[in-house]
Amino acid sequence: MAILVTIAIAIFSAALVFIVQPLFTKASTNKKSESTQQLSWLRETSNALSSPAVLLDGLIVKFANTPFLRTLGLVGLEDQIKGMPFTNIIHPADHQIFAELNAEAATGKTKNESTNIRLISLDGSAIPSNVSLTKMREDRDANLTLFQFTPLSAEHTLSSHFDPQFNYHFIIDKLEQIVFQLNFEGKIVFLNPAWESFLEYAIKDSLNKTISDFAHPEDKLMVESRLESVAYGRKPSFTIDLRLISLQGESNWFRLRARSSSNISGERTSVVGTITNIQDIKDAEAQHSANRRAANALLSHIPGMIYRCRHDRSWTFEYVSEGCIDITGYDSLDLLHDPSLTYNLIIHPTDRAAVWKLINQQIAEDETFNIVYRIITRKGETKLVQEVGRGVFSSTGELLALEGFITAVPDKQHHVSTLS
Repeated sequence: MAILVTIAIAIFSAALVFIVQPLFTKASTNKKSESTQQLSWLRETSNALSSPAVLLDGLIVKFANTPFLRTLGLVGLEDQIKGMPFTNIIHPADHQIFAELNAEAATGKTKNESTNIRLISLDGSAIPSNVSLTKMREDRDANLTLFQFTPLSAEHTLSSHFDPQFNYHFIIDKLEQIVFQLNFEGKIVFLNPAWESFLEYAIKDSLNKTISDFAHPEDKLMVESRLESVAYGRKPSFTIDLRLISLQGESNWFRLRARSSSNISGERTSVVGTITNIQDIKDAEAQHSANRRAANALLSHIPGMIYRCRHDRSWTFEYVSEGCIDITGYDSLDLLHDPSLTYNLIIHPTDRAAVWKLINQQIAEDETFNIVYRIITRKGETKLVQEVGRGVFSSTGELLALEGFITAVPDKQHHVSTLS
């Protein structure tokens, strides 16, 4: 009888398990399906956000949206980021701040004041950011939170004296200078209408490109290097001249001024600046250089040296023609840039004091002078020269410089003299 009772209980238990187990399995499957669907929804929501965001399970990264990956330079590395501790991306000095933020988010509360945390990009640079952490779901299987941030250097900070009703957009749009802003990747995110006026490219077609995309091939590396030095905080600002190519293929000179948009030294940031058309200045400089070359070519055929010098005992030259080689044996670079060589040293030692005295006497009388004296050439030879010149005076009568002409004369006299 006992054996029959035992067999009956076993059969009943087996039947009960057979009936009940599918119900538990179905409930578990439904729960897992629900969890998967919710996680998928959270991922889609995160990816739809325009601001950088990452979905966390506790401290582990479950999903990072495209703006997050782009801002930190992690595009294409999403698989490596999944499952990684999120603290790997936070500056070590800010781990405690994140722990406090995480603990507060676990209670379901939201902080009224902003929290600033530095995030580490792929290249190791720190990006100071305004962050928030929002609790999404918590159960025995997961503790999901949504982390969002906005780089502080990308936020527009107005001066305390700025009138919020003032239409500063109107001024920027009317400027004849190009105003630009680059993001952390060096891509153009803002241009004012002057861009289209000078380069003829549509602004919408130029955004998300780099300045170097429009630079002359010979200037590309220079502008990339300078912009990178500012973006990475190695320099606060810079100014360079470069050539930009218009839509029609025309090359023009521009002066680019750029500076970091952040006051935090050594941290990656966006860049703002202006680009000014200086083609007229470059044309004028080229014309001046051409005129100077032509004048030098003409003066080089004159048997003597034309000069401009300061009114000092060294007779410091500010300009001297190439004829100086025939007269003194020294070339113009020696006379202009060698600090150990002055024209006073070339004058014969016996004549130096007399030359200074006579020139000053004649200038005081009629602002011109005409004297003969001896010099010592580069070869150590004594040569007799004649110098004719005049004083250059300011509007107040101050003697600023001397201009004149020096030529060799037949060696008939051996002392300083004046010629009328």
